Amino acid sequence: MTRKAAKLSEAELAILKDVLDKDFQDDLHDAAEQELERLLQETGGTVKQTQSSLLKKLEVSPEGDFPVSNYSKYSDSSWIIFKDKYGTATRVSFEGLSAHVALIKKSIIYHLIPEFAPFGGIRAYSTTKNHSSNFRILEKYVFKDNHLTGDAESLSFVTPKLLINALNRAKESPTFTHYHYLFHHLRFWLSLSAQQLIPVEHRISVSANAVDTPERRKDVIRHFTGSLSTWIPFTEPELKKMAEYAFFWTDKAIPLLLQAKDFLISKNLTDLKKKHIKRYKEDPELEDALNLEADGTPILSVTKKKYDTNRSWTYSWLRNYKSAIDSVRGALYILVALVTGLRASELETLKFEHVIESKSGRFKLQITRFKTSEDPNYKGDTSFIPLPKFIGIKIKEYEQLRSIYGLEREGYLFQSNRSTKKVKRQSSVRVERITDELEEVLGIERIHTHRFRKTIAEILINRSERNIDIIRLLFGHASYAMTLRYIGRNPYIVQSVAHAIEQNYIEDFTDIITSVKTSGSSGESARRLVDKITARPDAFSGKQLRVTIFTYVSHLLSSGEPLFIYRTAVGSYCVSTELYSSPALPPCLAHRKGIVKSALPDPLFCNTACPHAVIVGKAAKALEDNANFYQHILDNASDTLSETSKAMLRQKILENSRHLKALKNDKSYQLIPSMEARV
Repeated sequence: MTRKAAKLSEAELAILKDVLDKDFQDDLHDAAEQELERLLQETGGTVKQTQSSLLKKLEVSPEGDFPVSNYSKYSDSSWIIFKDKYGTATRVSFEGLSAHVALIKKSIIYHLIPEFAPFGGIRAYSTTKNHSSNFRILEKYVFKDNHLTGDAESLSFVTPKLLINALNRAKESPTFTHYHYLFHHLRFWLSLSAQQLIPVEHRISVSANAVDTPERRKDVIRHFTGSLSTWIPFTEPELKKMAEYAFFWTDKAIPLLLQAKDFLISKNLTDLKKKHIKRYKEDPELEDALNLEADGTPILSVTKKKYDTNRSWTYSWLRNYKSAIDSVRGALYILVALVTGLRASELETLKFEHVIESKSGRFKLQITRFKTSEDPNYKGDTSFIPLPKFIGIKIKEYEQLRSIYGLEREGYLFQSNRSTKKVKRQSSVRVERITDELEEVLGIERIHTHRFRKTIAEILINRSERNIDIIRLLFGHASYAMTLRYIGRNPYIVQSVAHAIEQNYIEDFTDIITSVKTSGSSGESARRLVDKITARPDAFSGKQLRVTIFTYVSHLLSSGEPLFIYRTAVGSYCVSTELYSSPALPPCLAHRKGIVKSALPDPLFCNTACPHAVIVGKAAKALEDNANFYQHILDNASDTLSETSKAMLRQKILENSRHLKALKNDKSYQLIPSMEARV
């Protein structure tokens, strides 16, 4: 434990944990409200729909012989609704369902395809696929559990009580997502039925008010908040997609767009009140300056139209320019969300003036936190967090791109560039509109701001060389140690990393503490833990153990120290709070060629001789087997082994035997008789 942590009493530790937990729960609740609102917008509406394209198509072709996309017909047993530029298909399936339920699913999923969505909430085909997959939840709790076949007669048995009971059963499911997904599927089905958008034989005669009550919504939000703690971070392929997108639009697109902006200014084209440029002959210079691409990807284009009546050409650039810098905005959102760990509501308040550059060229971000403030409606709490230089520079360049044609507007960093509506209050800036666009462009499901913070936390605790390289690139740091120092100055990420480590390592850490206390241990790290436990036994027991671990981890991160815990074998762990450089390398890094700088332990090459190895009682059998194995080789192949190999084997035997002896002296593990003589 660090000195700072050691000074805190048990009561102070508990209070600190409660404060941080409340902040963390507020964060989850905020994310839950936004995500659930988004789900409800997708699957329900208040606007009366007077026409149904599906009913008209079925009237003309009752067998469903009409297209739902360029690739599939309504009558198909599965639909390909989209193919990306690589030919990868987004598919929804109706197989494995009874005939009547499959038809009901078709009539519902049809209205969840972006082109046919009646309430306008569906933008991405990946969202359609996700809803299609989750139809199984409605099938289970409504059809299977109630033995309904899905024909018109069985649907007549669907009552408010049946649906309420289905929701209550879903709420009790160990899978958190069942409850809220069933809620919004039922809500959508009820809306389609009430507004007569699906065939009459697929409708249910239940009032939406019987299910979609204010009390039920509040209950779904409370339950959904719990499910957010289990949200997985972005996968490595998803993170790779987003990072490539972000770096393309900031590294490659911004310089070209700045050149285009300078050209427009030099030609006095930004002072025009009209959006069009009139020429009486084609303008190759203008076309070259405003038709831009990088790596074969279009960035900016100018449209031109010829008028034969007066033999003139009209060029238009503003709309495409706005679209391009909105892509830059999306790229900056990815980077800022990843490196700051801010909530969506905190990102929405950011203005260009909040990105502050010091005389030394370092950047910091001014944050106002209303959600956790004692005065959340008015003043808020203002603080500063460091911002990587690369991102600070790119934000300043983005500000330059918005400095023409009135695009700077109210100065909000993440406000839309295509909209001309004045932002009168911060709540009008919604980052979910950015995530909607990113989902559509990148084909990634559920890009939510909360997941960015969790992604950074998971990368930091599940360290692979590849992920560490991503971290270095994102933060613009030369070393992992520098990233840790940055993290230590950002309380928003420290909190999330500490929670992630607590959730991921609590079992292993508890096993280490319990084993050290009750079943014997060996190794320098184990002795250090024994000393800590002996000095403060109450802190390492019961519920207090979780508080101690959380606080310990928070202090380590705040001081820029890495915490590395890894189960290397049965009964042995690597526990380290150091980064290693040549020549002072632990055994697991000694095999590396060249100069090693600021490296984490490599558990694949764990060696029991390492001072950071914690050996507990359950490892004794493995230690004995190792010693016997090495001794057998030494006894039976000594004539063919080099002296170097023999020395290595003797060292291995000595290391394993030393730990066995330590366990024996601890008097909490009875050594196997065959090893007594050797030890």
